[in-house]
Amino acid sequence: MHFCILGSHPALSQAELFSVLPDIKNTKLADKMLVLDSKNWDGDLLMDTLGGTVKLGDIIHSGPVHQLNAKLIANLLAPKSPKHDAKRSLDFGLTIYGSKAEQKKFFRLPIQLKKELKTLGYSVRWVTGKGSEPLSPAAVAKCKLCESPNADICITIADDTVFIGKTARVQDADAWSKRDYDRPKRDSKNGMLPPKLARMMVNLAQTPKDGILLDPFCGSGTILMEAAIATGTKQIIGSDIEQKQIDYTDKNNNWLLREKIISPADHKRFRTFTADVRDLKNFLQPKSIDVVVTEGYLGPPLQGDESQKQLEANAKEVQRLWIDTLTALRPLIKKTSLLVIVTPKYTTRRGSASVDLNPHLKTLGYQLSANSVKLAYGRENQFVKRNIHILTLS
Repeated sequence: MHFCILGSHPALSQAELFSVLPDIKNTKLADKMLVLDSKNWDGDLLMDTLGGTVKLGDIIHSGPVHQLNAKLIANLLAPKSPKHDAKRSLDFGLTIYGSKAEQKKFFRLPIQLKKELKTLGYSVRWVTGKGSEPLSPAAVAKCKLCESPNADICITIADDTVFIGKTARVQDADAWSKRDYDRPKRDSKNGMLPPKLARMMVNLAQTPKDGILLDPFCGSGTILMEAAIATGTKQIIGSDIEQKQIDYTDKNNNWLLREKIISPADHKRFRTFTADVRDLKNFLQPKSIDVVVTEGYLGPPLQGDESQKQLEANAKEVQRLWIDTLTALRPLIKKTSLLVIVTPKYTTRRGSASVDLNPHLKTLGYQLSANSVKLAYGRENQFVKRNIHILTLS
């Protein structure tokens, strides 16, 4: 068995994981720790692919919860006497994922484990997170806790069974930050899609290797960049109504090549052009698109004091654009196509409103996938949050 530590949006992270590993079974989820079985597990490949999983590894013990104690974990980490090991020191992190009651019950476990390992003859350092927060992937990487004999231990309790996991890989925070902040063109005025969300959307779509992915609102190209890195799809097409955005996309794509984040062969998969989404039929062949992954227009920037009436007007404007967009895309996509799209939810001090496409989907020839139920992305105090929808043809 294996485990994944899900990111700040667990439902979305789990949906992404299930799209990438459809054979997952025997799942147990407590807090953000998901325990699972999968015959196709490849931890290195998964960590390089997923946007919403921050740690992953192997379950090294499972059993009745009453068995959980420091001695058990110490024996799992250090089955040999240190005199037989080249290295006598051992650094570890330990996080309990679950209810506050369970965390409180076992809050002394790391201290007890440290004492137990010292009794076995090791020089021990316990690496802690900030305050009561779980140990971050960055801290695990910095302290080399994935390198033996060190360990990052992740523990969860589900149905009176304790699962003890040992982290094998963590998310590369530097690589994600580089693609977000070091790329040459970022357009904060028009809003910026986080690369992790773009990656999750691409993974939800699961483009076939011989397929074509389209982002008709490509902006500065975040979705295209993540698709080039994470998929082997044949062609990656981006269009936007503004030539400036296409210029930004092309410069960012060229930067990926210069930085050797993608290969020359990957770079040749890009195709970009300026077009109103309603005119795409003049640029693309009928039934040629396998997957559409796009954010689209989120409405005008909010200051936080907009009225209920203004928010509803914004939502209607975005809704009209999506009706036109889905109408224009319908003849261009295949029967088996998936569309992963984002619509906004507005919340200010004076009201809230959302774009609701559900009443129009059947008429437009689409339906919601069961996998897109309650998928959302956003911080607590943001005025605009994103709802993610997965559509298929009806």
